[in-house]
Amino acid sequence: MSELWDFTRISVTQNNLQELKEIWNQWDDEIKQLFYREYDDLPYLLNVKVDKHLFRALAQYWNLAIVASLLER
Repeated sequence: MSELWDFTRISVTQNNLQELKEIWNQWDDEIKQLFYREYDDLPYLLNVKVDKHLFRALAQYWNLAIVASLLER
């Protein structure tokens, strides 16, 4: 069940990323410049290639770290 949940979350994230890329591509240069002024280099993250296996491993490690820290309380 956990693997299905992880896959579903990653798929949703990828779909949202694709939607953001499509929105970005619809904007003209003036709107993009306004966005850059407000959010600096954030749009460059739209072009970062993500290794799915590395992302999944990091997400699992991060989740374990949170659980461990909560159990210590």
